Amino acid sequence: MDAQVSQICRTSPLQLVELFALPGAGKSTVAAAFAKQARVATRKDLSAEWAECSALQRLAHVGRAVANPRRLAAAIRFGISARLATGESRFRLLRLVAKTEWLRSRTGVVLLDQGFLQDVWSILLSSEAARADPAPLSILIRSLYQGIDATIVVLDVEPATASARVSARTYGRSRFDGLVEGQLGRSLEAASALQKQIMEAARLAGLKVLVVDASPPAEVVADRLLALFPAAPRPSAEPTAQRPRRISVVGATGSGKTVLARQIAERLNLPYRALDEVRRHAVDGESSGPAFDTRVADLARDDEWVFDGHYREVRHLIWQRAELVVWLNYPLRIVALRLLRRFRGKRSASASRGDRRVAAAGADRPVAAEGASWRKRLGRLARTLRERGAYGRLLRAYPHLKIVELRSIEATRQWLRDL
Repeated sequence: MDAQVSQICRTSPLQLVELFALPGAGKSTVAAAFAKQARVATRKDLSAEWAECSALQRLAHVGRAVANPRRLAAAIRFGISARLATGESRFRLLRLVAKTEWLRSRTGVVLLDQGFLQDVWSILLSSEAARADPAPLSILIRSLYQGIDATIVVLDVEPATASARVSARTYGRSRFDGLVEGQLGRSLEAASALQKQIMEAARLAGLKVLVVDASPPAEVVADRLLALFPAAPRPSAEPTAQRPRRISVVGATGSGKTVLARQIAERLNLPYRALDEVRRHAVDGESSGPAFDTRVADLARDDEWVFDGHYREVRHLIWQRAELVVWLNYPLRIVALRLLRRFRGKRSASASRGDRRVAAAGADRPVAAEGASWRKRLGRLARTLRERGAYGRLLRAYPHLKIVELRSIEATRQWLRDL
């Protein structure tokens, strides 16, 4: 084991720690506990990065993946040997090949609770394969992980334990959730046999495979993983008491203030305050005026908070009390792209509810309301961008403030990891 650990900790531009386990083993819970104690990129972080990629960028990653003849040949050979007859299984395989190609452009430590081997396992399950031929599977695995410093950590639980955990949980979305007890037990037994075959193929492919007992609580398992990966960067050793407890997140409409403010609040265990919500629920129902000012002033007097957003009429109330202002000062192209995606998403959701709303309120009202809302948003964006040149001067008027100006999405992710 010591020799394995020394190999794991070698320096590499990308170090992948991948959890592989049955449903009910606690992959997501263990990953969350691990991520609280080490600065790592998680599946959620990678999903957010992928969502920021344009259609052309995604197409380029897929093109590079398909253009690799060795990897493509390994995928085709595996698909034939596994008899992937369903469209779902073949699509999953193509997506897996593209995901591994994209991951190679990452750096640092990445922790995946739903990694590539879990994807292989899902592909085989979706095609109702009873077993995996280790020879073609090991060739596929070797091609997928080529150039990646990867360690597979198997969270080992008995199928009976996994079955009991799956039956007890209410949040799972695996194909096993919702099965009756007898069927669930049999399905997990079969899945366990398939898992062992994939593990053997991974070892044949030359991957480092560690087995960790996952029957203890998730925090205990996470501590064991941290002991195995001492080179994983830890969060700042700054005492919690010295960290900012009153934070204001500002930026243009569409820059991602709400997502970042929620992440900060969750990471530092601070109350989250959305100014848009405060404005909507002002005491007297007014959209602005004394009730709004009074409510913001009351909330700002609290000792701890993360305020999402800024309005001219109340920002001085927040900044007078804030310790840190996080300013998302992104280029216009990023903000405009995010606004366009948001508009498309809202429009699609509105269309899906359109018939019910039209029948209840008349054909023109929802469309008119939506148009007015987006004219207001675009007007606010234009106003914010005009103010951007003077924004630094406005913030410097509060000399007690610590100001973090983030000019790119990657800078924001790195700052959040280091928080």
